[in-house]
Formats: sequence, C-alpha cells, structure tokens
Amino acid sequence: MQDKETQKYAQYDNTTVRIDCNDGRSYTGACQWYPWEYGDSEYGREEESLRIGFMFFFASDILHVELIRPEACIPIREYIEAGEDAAKWFHEKWHIPLSAYEESISECIGNAVDIDIDSIDEDDAAGYTAGTVTSRTPVPQWYIVLRGSRIIAGCGVIENDFHDRKDLAPNVCAVYVEEEFRGQGIAGFMLDFVCRDMAALGVPTLYLLTDHTGFYERYGWKFLCMAQGDGEPEPSRMYVHTEA
Repeated sequence: MQDKETQKYAQYDNTTVRIDCNDGRSYTGACQWYPWEYGDSEYGREEESLRIGFMFFFASDILHVELIRPEACIPIREYIEAGEDAAKWFHEKWHIPLSAYEESISECIGNAVDIDIDSIDEDDAAGYTAGTVTSRTPVPQWYIVLRGSRIIAGCGVIENDFHDRKDLAPNVCAVYVEEEFRGQGIAGFMLDFVCRDMAALGVPTLYLLTDHTGFYERYGWKFLCMAQGDGEPEPSRMYVHTEA
C-alpha cells in the first residue's frame, strides 16, 4: 500500500508521457493523475494512479515515467467529462451557436467504444495513438489540449467545414490555440496527434479549409485547391494531409 501522503506522479497530470510498466510494456499518450482515494473507491487499491485513455496505471505497477510534453492532447471520446467545457470553449472562440458544438461533441461521445488493449498487437499497443477507446464511426471527433486544468488549444474533425467541395472529406475544423501559448509548437503537436489518431480510426486522409498561407505547410499539409466557403465572398485554400 502506498503512503497516502505521497503524490509522486501528480506532476504528470494533463501532460504527455511514456509509462514503462513492471510487466515490460510501455504506453505513450495524454495522461491524467488520480489520487489514492480514487483508486481505493473504484478499484480497492489505495494508490495514486495515472490514466491514458481509459487505462489506469497504479503506482506499484509503474517502473518509470518519461515526460514528453508539458501539455496533453486529448480526444473527447476518451475524456467525456470534458465535453461540456470543450463545447463552451469552442463556442467562445468561434462564436458558432453553443448547441452546434454540444450536438457534435455528444455524437462523438455517443460513438465511443471501449477496446481490449490485450487484443492489440504489442507494437501498436506501445504506439503514440494507442488508446482504449475507438469509435463506431470515425466522424465527428473533437480534441482539446490541456495544460494543467486549462484548455489552451483545440480542434475538431467533421464531415464538411461549410464549403462547396463535399467530396473532400472529412475536414479538420475549428483549429485554435490561445494567443499566449502560440509559438510553442502546440498547433503542430495537436495536428500531428489528430492525424495519427484519425488514421488509427481508419481515416488516413484529412482536408482543411483556411485563409492562412504558409502555416499548415510546416506540419506536412499540402495545398490542394481553392474552395468556396458558405456565405464567403472569396474562395479559401484547401489543404490535404495523408498519414503514412
């Protein structure tokens, strides 16, 4: 039993880590920390724990933790308790009706399906996007980046981001990084995670409509064509990314 005053792993709450376990397996991903009281009430183990997806790693099972990034990119389907706050955050940034985000995020959560990590190939289980929650249908998906308890970035994947090229789908949408956190590689970190995660869900090719020039190229996106946004006076730039 762990000393109840010990919070050895609290520093890794809402970060991206690699967890090496005593059984020789390793897992990498967005991490949340839980105190011993949670482990005791839910699992009968009086130990603090770390969570990646829906997987819990108790202190006595952990050999080593490596910090990869000080923030965590989290699929809402794996962190459903954040859905309400995420919908409000996206609404505040993009001024689209709150109900639209609530409906789409609710659909994303409703499609979530637990998977058995032991049924996955060991190489895949140790991969960056290996989680414990897949989806009945891959679209829509929503993602947030947390630093501490604060949402500092986010984006979604929907069928069509309100433009005339319905054949170019699905679309990354609502990409936003809080101004004070820009210039720290967070957008690239988030986009890389989203592309890997969507590929793991069976969608390796994504499209993105933007007015930016020269920004998304930094992260492996390629300009494809111009597309007309709904209600926009001028066409915007359509980018494509295919995860190898």
